Amino acid sequence: MTYEQLIHKLKDERKLEISDHDYAIKLLKEHSYFALISGYKGPFKQKNGQYKIHVSIQDIYALYLFDDALRALFLQYILKIEKHMKSLISYSFCEAYGEEQQHYLNATKYNYNPVNQDDVNELITRLTKITNDPKNYPYIRHQKQQHGNIPLWVMMKALTLGTVSKLYSFLSQSIQHNVSKEFEYVHEGMLVQMLDLLARVRNVCAHNERLFDYKYQKGTIDDTYVHKTLAIEKKKGQYIKGKKDLFAVVIVLKYLLSKEDFFRFVQELQKITEKLFGDTRMIQKQQLYKYMGFTENWLEIAACSKMDAMITGE
Repeated sequence: MTYEQLIHKLKDERKLEISDHDYAIKLLKEHSYFALISGYKGPFKQKNGQYKIHVSIQDIYALYLFDDALRALFLQYILKIEKHMKSLISYSFCEAYGEEQQHYLNATKYNYNPVNQDDVNELITRLTKITNDPKNYPYIRHQKQQHGNIPLWVMMKALTLGTVSKLYSFLSQSIQHNVSKEFEYVHEGMLVQMLDLLARVRNVCAHNERLFDYKYQKGTIDDTYVHKTLAIEKKKGQYIKGKKDLFAVVIVLKYLLSKEDFFRFVQELQKITEKLFGDTRMIQKQQLYKYMGFTENWLEIAACSKMDAMITGE
């Protein structure tokens, strides 16, 4: 379809309000019909396929901009955790085995059981490829040329969070413990799943995919004191929010960020959320929170603590 045909479809067939024809075409040119309309029309549609009364293309664009800001915010703080994890893992690994690259390229230094063998082999192949051909990584090339060895703390800079997450999941329990103990109330198994979740969300942010209604496809995070303290509703004994949705990601950030960083994150998240409600009246707070998996009292997460949960019977 031409831009004119797309506008006709939206305005005359789907009953989307478009007061400024040229502005609507400008939006479609800049962001594409698929990314803008197909990606963000959901909360504004009726069951018959038409838009709710008085919904305009500006309303859809407001949600689009909100999600853009949401991705930037989550990515900013996930990157903080990524740097922290890379530092902790490389330190703990080298403390146990030394700084020679031969150790992290050795399958016996990982939990090389039958379940993990293929994945560990794939990890080592990826690391070996970088050590053998570091042309895309000047700092690794320098280390190799000057010292003939690439310590893990240097290699870490070249690894994605997804690879770091897998590496952590294959490490011995003692090394995993040395890393997880840096985070209050986080054990090794929790951290494995938390890192996997963050790696997937990081990819969503980096690839400009829709984030506000994100769903984790690889299970759920553990029940936490946050679920208890915020009195999140249960259904059939399971919490219905904060387990595999965007609020689950917020809970993970609560555990892995410093108190100061998490407080700033919550403030910024509140700010961009309130901006959306100011930019459009066609999506209600309760409706948005349902998509995001947020509770009405989600802002209390910044102050809630394990002690609060214990007092209420955790």
